Amino acid sequence: MTKKTALHIISSARGSESYSKGLSSAIVDRLIGKQEIDTVVERDLTKETPPFLHGNLIGAFYKDPRSVAEEEKQFLKYADAVVSDVSKADILVVGTPMYNLGMSALLKAWIDQLVRVGVTYGYDENGLRKGRLNGKTVYLAIASGGAGNDDFIASHVKAIFNTYVGATEVHTFRVEGTAMPGFEADYQKILTHL
Repeated sequence: MTKKTALHIISSARGSESYSKGLSSAIVDRLIGKQEIDTVVERDLTKETPPFLHGNLIGAFYKDPRSVAEEEKQFLKYADAVVSDVSKADILVVGTPMYNLGMSALLKAWIDQLVRVGVTYGYDENGLRKGRLNGKTVYLAIASGGAGNDDFIASHVKAIFNTYVGATEVHTFRVEGTAMPGFEADYQKILTHL
């Protein structure tokens, strides 16, 4: 079996107490145990914080990559590193807490650095978007304090990758009810079918 590289994205500020990090790390461990990956690149967004979008950065994002001015390349350094990480990875393991029914602001900022016209996607002769980083598998680990939440994060991540990155297989795992008294996470039970 050909071994693969995984990119592990951590976006919770709770460190070792983070359930999304616990679940995403359990996914990485399971994939290593199944010998599906042999290299893991970890990016903790609380330590390597993505810049939020601003006018100059957006201007550089929407230029043809061949016509970006030298001073604009400085704005794109983080974004270029994100695209490089994703390009090299076969598998992405992405962990996020659910905040107010959405993903963490850090993960949203990371996604905003990834999605770039002329880099991760382009348009075909019919004007339809086509992703350029096809064939990735994404394992999404979501932690939420309550249970039975709607699928806002999973549907958002799946739509982003399939529309602006490339045809992607997205598998979602959830650890729910983390705010309940006496809660204990059973990651192995959650990952039974992985």
